[in-house]
Amino acid sequence: MKSFAIGAIVAASAVGAFAADERTASAVAKKYSEAVACQIVEKEFQRNQYKAVKVLAADKEMNGLGDVFVVYWEGDFGCSGGNGTVRPNFTVVEQRGFSSVDPVVATDVAFPEIELVRVTSMTGKNGLLQISGVAFGPKDDQGIPTKKVNYTLKLDSEKGRFVQR
Repeated sequence: MKSFAIGAIVAASAVGAFAADERTASAVAKKYSEAVACQIVEKEFQRNQYKAVKVLAADKEMNGLGDVFVVYWEGDFGCSGGNGTVRPNFTVVEQRGFSSVDPVVATDVAFPEIELVRVTSMTGKNGLLQISGVAFGPKDDQGIPTKKVNYTLKLDSEKGRFVQR
């Protein structure tokens, strides 16, 4: 009986230890991007490649079940080819199973089209995603965006999408 109690305590402790974090979400999104995209190169200017932020934290009693992350990466989604097809991508990763399993890519969560060439910073909290970056201004040369942009997106869980605020 004593060994059973010790085993139960160890198992309960281990469940919390495997809760997903930003590193886990990044790894899941990286594997996904490698399956659906081409021209994914981590260059110096891509310092935010596979940057993950937790947008929504589930109730602590749920040990991570329901945590939502957004991961930014640049690549040619669908392998269309050509320089103009490498674009910013946002992958939503969610802990849909208990913390003993990895989170999954939530392809059913829609992300709005936003004017953006590259992310410079990204933060998330309480269902909100803050994105700062650069886009092309009216006088910019190809490949040299200078227009600073900022977006606040809110996760609408009921409709399964992010909406611009």
